[in-house]
Amino acid sequence: MIASVSVDLDGLGCYAAIHGLPLQLNDAALRAVPEVAVSRLCALFAELEIPATFFVIGLELSLSTTGIKAAAQAGHEIASHSFAHDYALSRKPPADIDRDLALAEDAIFAAVGARPRGFRAPGYTLSKALLGVIAARGYRYDSSLLPSPLYYAAKAAAMGLHALRGRRSHSILGSPLQLFARRRPHLREGVRELPVATLPLLRLPLIGTVAVGVAPSVSAALATRAFAGGHFNLELHGIDALDATDAPPALAGVQPGLRTPAALKLKRLRALLVSLKERAALVSLEEAARRIWPD
Repeated sequence: MIASVSVDLDGLGCYAAIHGLPLQLNDAALRAVPEVAVSRLCALFAELEIPATFFVIGLELSLSTTGIKAAAQAGHEIASHSFAHDYALSRKPPADIDRDLALAEDAIFAAVGARPRGFRAPGYTLSKALLGVIAARGYRYDSSLLPSPLYYAAKAAAMGLHALRGRRSHSILGSPLQLFARRRPHLREGVRELPVATLPLLRLPLIGTVAVGVAPSVSAALATRAFAGGHFNLELHGIDALDATDAPPALAGVQPGLRTPAALKLKRLRALLVSLKERAALVSLEEAARRIWPD
């Protein structure tokens, strides 16, 4: 049994865009994820001796490279979360997708001296065109698939609520065909796919929002059932290590996870990771892909 922990480094501006908030973020808010959150998570991973995977947005490296450089130096995998974090990336023609991925690779290489081998799409939204570019650019794996009808329904409801309030979310809904895809690692359009962890049957997504929002005994029990094909893929976001003191009040008022103190969320996450170490080898997503599909 193997398990992987990954962190999507969506900045606070991404969440403002999701909620349709026209915020002008100050310097502290812009650095909250790439510096504060990454520092807190790296400290936790170092304590538990866990190699993680950080999915980086290329454009946001222009704000700060301090945290991601420290993460790379600590031995964590640095993967791509696209360049511009365009939620509609999967709907673009292959040439535009290729340009975005190339820019992200260049930005990551400039920051840490290595090119990414893994990719995760903005908003978990895949397409045949996007997968084709991922394959053509030689990525070892993709980890964009979140096969969860419950997550899809919650996302659709949130977007509808924003619209009723006169705010346009920049998020989009992907193809519903993804919702019932395989939960276990598999080949998808010739690309090695490592789906984000979901439970069987109801397919509740076991992501950071759930892991830090419930008691450790509950998240540990859920994690036991979320292994699929011998792999458990826990996806976190940088915001999971932040709270209302790290964000603008307007965003803190609408982003539920920010209402829980960061110290409590990190304590719950630590307990889950300790329980995972007792039953599985924790490896980066690139190492998981290598073990599942040896060269």
